[in-house]
Amino acid sequence: MAQMNSPANRAGPLGGLLPWLIAAVLGAVLTALAVLLFYRTGGLLTAAPPVQLTGTELQLTSGQGELTPNGLEIRQPGPDGRGVVQGLVQRMVQAKLFRRLSWRVEGLEPGSELQLIWVTLAEPRTLRERRLPSVSEGTIDLATEPHWQGRIAAIGLTVRGAFSSPVTVRQLELRPAPLTVGELGRWAVDEWCVFEDWSQRSINYASGAPLDALFPPVLIVALWIGLSATLYAGFNLPRRRPGALLPYAALFLLGWLLLDLRWQWELRERLERTVERFAGKDMTERRLADLDGEFYRFLLEVRRRLPEKPARLFIVSQDPAGFLAGRARYHLLPHNGYMGFSQPPEAARANDYVLILSPLPGVRYDRQGQALAWENGRLSVDLRYAAPPGALFQVRGN
Repeated sequence: MAQMNSPANRAGPLGGLLPWLIAAVLGAVLTALAVLLFYRTGGLLTAAPPVQLTGTELQLTSGQGELTPNGLEIRQPGPDGRGVVQGLVQRMVQAKLFRRLSWRVEGLEPGSELQLIWVTLAEPRTLRERRLPSVSEGTIDLATEPHWQGRIAAIGLTVRGAFSSPVTVRQLELRPAPLTVGELGRWAVDEWCVFEDWSQRSINYASGAPLDALFPPVLIVALWIGLSATLYAGFNLPRRRPGALLPYAALFLLGWLLLDLRWQWELRERLERTVERFAGKDMTERRLADLDGEFYRFLLEVRRRLPEKPARLFIVSQDPAGFLAGRARYHLLPHNGYMGFSQPPEAARANDYVLILSPLPGVRYDRQGQALAWENGRLSVDLRYAAPPGALFQVRGN
């Protein structure tokens, strides 16, 4: 009886709860300190490595030149007096993090003008520009540039000058700027509270975090559970008694609950967006309201120019196997759409149709000669419809 009334036993559940709460709070503090220390001691470049575009990742979109071992060489400017090179940013980096731009350009002459150009994922058809110092090598911080925001889809350079000698673009680089402790804290809060709308993979995959997040919620919660469980084990050495694993299970379930609450919040926001976007609309109106609504509107106009009987349709785009080519083929069924072409196919016959998706460098329409022309190729066509997303042509014969 005396043993049952000892102070340790009289504490009851509270005696086991207090160490658990202390371990959970200290685990959260250690998690925050560990992550901040990681990013403040060089870990930022590991989590967000620089984006480098060299000659092989760049292409000449205006002017004449070629790829050399030293980089992309511009020998002559385009019709507007500029040489333009650009490249896709495959990782779609966040502008507010990757705001330090470096460039290496050889052959600039006195009086030459150098400009940075870019497009964002939110505005893929809006080209932004910023004047750069006309030096061969330089670095600038784009934090004060008002249009440097969102996710960067492509960057490039324009060079205006005499071009008495070739200009070689060796490299463009985007690098994350160092973040203070306060900036890292705000970044973590923003990533936890950020809302991501439906995407093309939402039906099969829930990321639980923004793309390339610095503070992925799942990883942060897992780190907190691990540190808290280790601290609790230090406070209460493991013993063989009933319920010894319950405190650790409680930590795991609490972390799971936090992640689930965030997911439920995001799901509710998505539901509200879906109702607002699609409720009470017919199938055509829903497609026009979808993510590729403007592109679908363009394809509706293309369909009106196609015959009722299914015809052969060649879909030509800069990304032959990409999203837009696939969507065009799908939306234009039952016409016999063929994708996978980066230039008009030579096998096209009279009365076939060719759909050009913009932009398509190297292919132009000769209005006077009524033909599509590209390097070592020419196809006689009639223009049926043209709009910013592309143009539809009917083949007249080679």
